[in-house]
Amino acid sequence: MRPRTLAVLSLTLTLAVGAALYGAYGYRPAVAGYRPPANARFLDTPLARFHYVKEGSGTPVVLLSPGASWTYGWRRQVPELARDHTVYVVDLPGQGFTRLKDRDFTWDLAGMTAAIGVFLNAAGVERPALGGLSWSGGWALAYAQRHPERVSSLLLLAPSGASTRDTWVYELMKYPVVGELWNNWYYADRSSSRAALDRIHVNRGRILEEDVDAFWAPGTFPDNLESQVLLERGLDWRETLAAMPSTTTPTLVIWGRQDTVNPVRQAQEYARRMPAVQVRELDGCGHALTTDCPEKVARLMTDYLASGPAGPHARRPHP
Repeated sequence: MRPRTLAVLSLTLTLAVGAALYGAYGYRPAVAGYRPPANARFLDTPLARFHYVKEGSGTPVVLLSPGASWTYGWRRQVPELARDHTVYVVDLPGQGFTRLKDRDFTWDLAGMTAAIGVFLNAAGVERPALGGLSWSGGWALAYAQRHPERVSSLLLLAPSGASTRDTWVYELMKYPVVGELWNNWYYADRSSSRAALDRIHVNRGRILEEDVDAFWAPGTFPDNLESQVLLERGLDWRETLAAMPSTTTPTLVIWGRQDTVNPVRQAQEYARRMPAVQVRELDGCGHALTTDCPEKVARLMTDYLASGPAGPHARRPHP
């Protein structure tokens, strides 16, 4: 090969590597202007300034904002639950309008479960029913496994925790440079967020333009965007899977049969391994259970809390 050709190839490769590194670590997507909701509350702690909402009165229910989303994701269930309960919905670090203060925070199960404890203590909540969707369902499970005395029951919607391989859009984020590029150029894009919402809903007619903005805009906040990559690399669900047989906290698991993120077959791991679990599978529902099938989910949660966790069919999936 001629020296000039080698020089051109070398320059091309250098430019390509430089562009990739800049796109991964130098480029910062535009931050969307988006304000907290009118009912927003904030709790300042040394760890973070937690954003949350609170409604109702009665026994406490704490809902962790879904996965990479924020309190908006539970808006359809809060009014129903608030009829009989004091309902808190909280953004953990890396979500919504919560702002992390502790820069030594670790983006793993230890860090996320510690954040749950910090919020519960700051809010003065003693022993709530604790719920979550997707990642946050896994965080709720991990917290109850570490602190069973602090949780009365679990409400887990399509939870992470069964230690299975993620779909390719999340697996990409586990690789250096590639993950940052994908995160910056895909997840920070509104049209991509719309496509993501379509993938996790069966009932796509429910998705309004305001929902797209609510899902996308807070995800462009720099700390939230960065946290997606760090959590994808730091969360190790082998811990929650191994602890399932000794998890005695009464648990309701709800799963959509058309889930394209955490396949419904994972529900069987919970049914088979956990001694105090009720599993409900919903046909015609995808991964975004709280917005795809909001009425069904609200009814199952309120009925479970009203009737108590014990039941003769605790280990069998139900339609």
